[in-house]
Amino acid sequence: MDEIYTFLVRGPGSRFPRGYVWLIPIWFAIMGGLVALGIRVLTNPVPLWLIGTEIGSMMIAGVTLIAVLLTIRRHAFRVNATGVWIGISTTRRRPKLRQVYVPWADISQVRMASRRYGVLLEISLGPAARIVTRPGLAKQALLMIGMLLMPFGFGRGRPALTAPRCDPPRYLIKLCDIQPAQLREVLGGVKPPDVPVRIATKAAALRYAPLPLQQARPRPSGATIQS
Repeated sequence: MDEIYTFLVRGPGSRFPRGYVWLIPIWFAIMGGLVALGIRVLTNPVPLWLIGTEIGSMMIAGVTLIAVLLTIRRHAFRVNATGVWIGISTTRRRPKLRQVYVPWADISQVRMASRRYGVLLEISLGPAARIVTRPGLAKQALLMIGMLLMPFGFGRGRPALTAPRCDPPRYLIKLCDIQPAQLREVLGGVKPPDVPVRIATKAAALRYAPLPLQQARPRPSGATIQS
């Protein structure tokens, strides 16, 4: 059986829909308003220190929750000689695209750039690839309202990681505990020869024209191998 390399993916995109984490400040703002209103109704006159303590505690809790979700890590990227799997493995009968499989034949090129957590990886899709388009602005607004009112219902929808970006169609994946040269060596051992792998000097360069290949470096240390 072909070796499967598994990588850690950073951020909430492997579990939650796009924009889910930024609803947290709104939820805490609503709860803070309700707390302030309740204190005002139950206490007369209102002690400012009591309102400040309650709202300050909720702000700290909200910032902590956002920081945890933005830095969470999951095994949500796998690659072997047949293609790549993006998303978390699941045995649910209705996975709602929690994991997508992209064969090498559908990939036109791979680019990456070094980041402080590891690598920002870009997988560009070819013209023959099957692409599930992202919702438009109106539908996305409705989804955000649904997630705001029903976070445990709409929040279990399609994860942001498995929704390709458009113009051009591509996936952007944040990989942890590995360097670009190491990742390129892993991909070089499993990809077809006609799929180029390039390293960009800056993450912003992934939005523009591909950069030339750089020289490979030693074996990777941030991937696990399954056989």
